[in-house]
Amino acid sequence: MVSRTASITLLLLMTAAVAFAQTTVPATQPAAMSDADLFAICRSELGSKLEMPEPGRLLSAHALLEQFFAAKTQKERIALTKALESTQIDANVLGRLCRIRGGWKSLEPGVYYINDTFGSFEVKYFLGVPKGYSRSTASPLVITLPTADEFLTSPPPDNLGVAKIYTNWMRAELDRHRDALVLMPLLNLDELYGPGKIGMNSVMQAMHHAADQANIDPKRIYLVGQSLGGHATWNLALHYPTYFAAIAPLAGSATADWQRLRLMNLSNLLPVIWQDSGDEINPPEPTRQMVAALRKMKIDLTYIESKNVGHVPPPEVLGQAFESMRARSRELYPKEILLQTNKPETAFNRNDWLQIYQPIRPGAETRMRIAHGTGPMVVNQNTCNVRCEITGNKVTALSDNVMLVRFYFNDQMIDYKQAVAINMNGKNRFEGFLTPSVEEMLKDQLFIGRGWRYYTGIVDLDLTQSAATIQPTTRK
Repeated sequence: MVSRTASITLLLLMTAAVAFAQTTVPATQPAAMSDADLFAICRSELGSKLEMPEPGRLLSAHALLEQFFAAKTQKERIALTKALESTQIDANVLGRLCRIRGGWKSLEPGVYYINDTFGSFEVKYFLGVPKGYSRSTASPLVITLPTADEFLTSPPPDNLGVAKIYTNWMRAELDRHRDALVLMPLLNLDELYGPGKIGMNSVMQAMHHAADQANIDPKRIYLVGQSLGGHATWNLALHYPTYFAAIAPLAGSATADWQRLRLMNLSNLLPVIWQDSGDEINPPEPTRQMVAALRKMKIDLTYIESKNVGHVPPPEVLGQAFESMRARSRELYPKEILLQTNKPETAFNRNDWLQIYQPIRPGAETRMRIAHGTGPMVVNQNTCNVRCEITGNKVTALSDNVMLVRFYFNDQMIDYKQAVAINMNGKNRFEGFLTPSVEEMLKDQLFIGRGWRYYTGIVDLDLTQSAATIQPTTRK
């Protein structure tokens, strides 16, 4: 393992290299998107089932959405929320429009290095654009987490060497995924890709930022990693299960208890797992245990175990894994949600339309030291979980050690003209009408990320209260 001083030196070297390499990526002078083009994309997003506002009204509302997401202060966002409410356009229509960016660029095929500020985050990543990409059509996104092996040489690669390494990686990924955008975060050897927050954000915030640059299909986002990238792939999916259609952890595992207890969170994405029986770097038994646990939970997966190949998957294994991974499209609003956690942070306690806010008995907090990255990590002594499914306008759920839970809804999940009923642990905890809310939809967009999902109705339940005291957040 490289020393901290050496890793900082390498990071500076890598940053300098990619800055140097910027002059070699395809140059683009994108034309501003015309109103006609923007309206056509919006019309395609809304489909034929929703009432289409006339062009001027729709484009004016979309301009307000752009201003909302660009706003720097809460005061600005409150004023823009009121302006959007005054348009009297259905919150569900506005929710679908959130995904559309008027600033999407007409990108030429090639590899772009992006170094930008995104909210309070610095994002540094490579974005590969395939031939035939069009900003008018949503494209799949493959996020690839490379290993550090090629940087840990003596002497380390110079600027040109590092630039060449990344260029070759990106070209290889674009060749493997010829119809997809490809994202590769710049590796920080101190933070890696987590499990520290800075490392995980180097991946997740790059993904959010990339959605401002290109038209990404939220149903087809894939995460791939081998070795240390494989470990990170597991960890990221376990903590952010909402976003991915499928993951491909190759010669990687998740061995910590605070990771394993989250396995049930993967119920709506496809793990495509490769492990070699003779791998001495990542022994097979932990991976086999995870596969057995997922199968016991009846979670769909693809498991490929080879013999005497070693730690690096051969081309035929990669082809098989990627074919299985890319065949999966994510159901954006699944009928069943499983969520289990022992983390106190709300960001790690969300899975699609379900969120746990507080356990009844968290137990003692443990501050865990992590081997790589800024820490420590905080976990509760006790876990909490919710299992729920929705049929029509009725949610049936079982919970364990949960005090506060939130359910999110939209017009693709429920009929707003009918009452919503929620049964928790055999008791009717809520029944009532919901009214689509622009304000609640926009608040959640800021939390979950612009355009990945939209939810316009919310019910908060305090499971320590009697059912008679429960009220909807948005009522009719």
